[in-house]
Amino acid sequence: VGIHSDPMVSGRLSFPLALSKSLEDNKRSSFLILELVQKMVQRKVSPRMVEGPIGIGGAVGRAVREEGWIPLLGITAAISLNLGIFNLLPIPILDGGVILLLFIESLMQKDISLRIKERIYQAAFVFLVLFAVMVIYNDIVKRLGG
Repeated sequence: VGIHSDPMVSGRLSFPLALSKSLEDNKRSSFLILELVQKMVQRKVSPRMVEGPIGIGGAVGRAVREEGWIPLLGITAAISLNLGIFNLLPIPILDGGVILLLFIESLMQKDISLRIKERIYQAAFVFLVLFAVMVIYNDIVKRLGG
């Protein structure tokens, strides 16, 4: 999950303008997240740039120490958006992967065998566990100054 915050600008907006601004900001953030994932797959960006639970905890801690609720709401929205997009990636154990497998089955006009699905889900699970271990390891190394 990538967490990076721009300086917050607050002010009063009408509801339609606030909704429009929110949609615009979320669209921009979504494309930045997808661009980061694409660059990681292409090896143009190091996975070390991704913040894991330790880095996210630090970002939340910084937001809590700031004055008012806006920074904390901003980091909460960023985490939610990141998790939502990550969940829609075409990794079989995630929702995006389930959608992909259902799409493949609809193209084939038959179900993929349960044995094959189990193997696909097992491989995806191993991938996600290894990814989580790598992200947490990178978080620890960053905090220790390595």
